[in-house]
Amino acid sequence: MPSRAVRFSEQENEAIKTFLEKNPYFDFSTIARMAILKFIENPQIEFTPSTITKKENTNQQEVQ
Repeated sequence: MPSRAVRFSEQENEAIKTFLEKNPYFDFSTIARMAILKFIENPQIEFTPSTITKKENTNQQEVQ
């Protein structure tokens, strides 16, 4: 079986933590499993602008 890992930025981790705190019936594993299975069933990606900013070095860039 291949290795499985997911890497998140600090901002993404904070967004996930906040969501899970507000939605105690969910856990990270369940959300990840649902998202992966949904993508396998319908492998389409919808691109929408992100509101999360990404910091690289000392420059701040908006990820879109």
